[in-house]
Amino acid sequence: MEHRTRRVVAALFAALVISSATAAVASAHAPSGDRLDLLRAAIATARFHSTAQATSAGYGPFPAGVPLHECISSLDNTGAMGFHWLNAANLTTNLDPTKPQVLVYAPDRRGNLHLVALEYVVFQSDWKAAHGDTTPMLFGQMFMATGEPNRYQIPAFYSLHVWLWRYNPSGLYAPFNPDVSCDPGSGGHAGPWWDGRADVDRDPLAASRAQFVCTMGSSMQM
Repeated sequence: MEHRTRRVVAALFAALVISSATAAVASAHAPSGDRLDLLRAAIATARFHSTAQATSAGYGPFPAGVPLHECISSLDNTGAMGFHWLNAANLTTNLDPTKPQVLVYAPDRRGNLHLVALEYVVFQSDWKAAHGDTTPMLFGQMFMATGEPNRYQIPAFYSLHVWLWRYNPSGLYAPFNPDVSCDPGSGGHAGPWWDGRADVDRDPLAASRAQFVCTMGSSMQM
């Protein structure tokens, strides 16, 4: 598990380096900090592919009987989110890319859970008390506002999904993913966000990138 995590993080680092280089050609002022924050988030959460590791870090499913205990699908058939595991200790107004409030897991064909996304959440009342009439941001993205009452039966909140661990054709920061289903018997699932063509049963390090990633991983001495 540790070796695989190191390789996955190295792959993400390689993707971010390539992305940064491409952006630099297009604009001398391309924001690299947001991409580095994505890397930091990936490094911090890679171990949570193991639900046991997530549990030991303070994450867990919502209690049975509340809406967020269930696998969350869109109401207009545009995809799903998955199961939400909350770490209540992270519910503060000091947003940190390495400390998502929620881990999002999707079931596979056998019903096993796989980490697919991170969700950053802050209650609107708390945010406004600390930061006034502003909107929270991470990775250069503004959070989405959800008022109350809402389908989740929780106070009004701001949220931002980041599909780091499952490619989302609707976008890295879209709330729902059409390639995710709450039906364990549904079709195949794509791989990480940096390789939309990857299948769940394939190594995310595609052969065309393996040698570069291996070298990059060694240079990082992880």
